[in-house]
Order: sequence, then C-alpha cells, then structure tokens
Amino acid sequence: MENHTFAKWKGYILMGAAGILLSAGYLWEAMQLPFGRPDQPGAGLFPVVVGAILLLASLATIWEGVRMERAEEVDFPAGTDLYRLLKLIAYLFGYFVLLPLLGFPLASVVFCTFLIHALSDVSWLRCAVYAILMSASATYLFVHLLNVPLPRGILSI
Repeated sequence: MENHTFAKWKGYILMGAAGILLSAGYLWEAMQLPFGRPDQPGAGLFPVVVGAILLLASLATIWEGVRMERAEEVDFPAGTDLYRLLKLIAYLFGYFVLLPLLGFPLASVVFCTFLIHALSDVSWLRCAVYAILMSASATYLFVHLLNVPLPRGILSI
C-alpha cells in the first residue's frame, strides 16, 4: 500500500482554522445562555470558558504551523490506522446524532463504550462499566454542580 504524506505545517494551519470556526460557532451559541451572577453562575459561563480556550488553542496551533519547518512531512494514516480513524469519526458523528434523541447520559454511555473499545483491548463489559461511570460523573458535574442543562432525550418522557 502506498503511503501518502503531506506538509505538517499545512495540517497545523488547517486544524487551527477549523478550530477557530468551531469555537466561533460554539461561542455564538454559548452566548445565548444565561451567565447568572458572580455568586450564582449561570449555564452560559462554562461553555464560554470552553469556547475561549478552544479559540486560544486554535490560534496557538496556527502560530505553531506558521513557525514550523516547511520541509517536515507526516504520513497520512493507512491500513489499520486509517480504519481506526474512520471508526472514531463515525462514532463521533453517531454521538451527535443520538445526543438529542437518547439524551446526554445514554448517548454518552453508548459513545464512550464504543470509543474505549476501539482504543483499547478491554472487554465490552469493562468498556460499558467505565462508560457508565464516566457518563454518570459528567452528568452529575454538569447538571447538579454547574447547573448546565443537558439534552435529556427519551429520559424526559
């Protein structure tokens, strides 16, 4: 199989630009949420902080790409690595589709189970247990501690 390479600096700049676009859309939506008061932060505070961090990281990525040596190239994934990458992209897409339908807790359990299994040699049962613990922790953190509303999906029926 033939390896395909591309300039590493171009990848950095493209990923940084994609991050800027993503953070702009994310910040736009986050600004629609209430910020609350200093003593009682609202649902908008955390997403705005996350969006700002993503924006700064994207700008730093572009800066690194601009400063990088032009001759350096990287191999595009092939074979098993390409298959794993495509699976991860499909899982992420499936998560975004299932999130409003199943709600955050259930969609996160499904996504995390498949993601952990794809990235490790852990059994399906162990992946599911880890995913349940991660989803429950994230749900508790966002819903109860940070008061961030999350999609409830079929749990709201």
